[in-house]
Amino acid sequence: MIELTMGVVAAALIGWLMRRRQQQRSTAIADGKPAGVPCMLKWSAQGSRWRAGRLLISAGPLVWKPSFGTQEAVLPADLCRAGVRSPSLREAVAVNPGSRIVVCDSSDGEVLIAVMPPELDHMIKALESA
Repeated sequence: MIELTMGVVAAALIGWLMRRRQQQRSTAIADGKPAGVPCMLKWSAQGSRWRAGRLLISAGPLVWKPSFGTQEAVLPADLCRAGVRSPSLREAVAVNPGSRIVVCDSSDGEVLIAVMPPELDHMIKALESA
């Protein structure tokens, strides 16, 4: 019984922390401050695999910062959203199956950005303003 209680308390704490962090990101983006939206990126210029990182949303160009490593990548200036879809079964192995994939076209080729549904609006607004 103690283990169950501890598990419920831990799950509630993690949920509260995740919601709090999401609200902080939303507030920062609304105030025009730079914020990093967690996502996964698949771009031929970065390789053929999904890579975890954050899309840094600010007044300047969109920059993707990987979770592992220090080399940031500036996304193409002519990046435009072509659609939003759910991940396929094959993609769901690499990304969260509950995420949404934003398909973007650019002169450098197709860019796929996987983001969780609560962050989808921030991502779409950032792509439209960039």
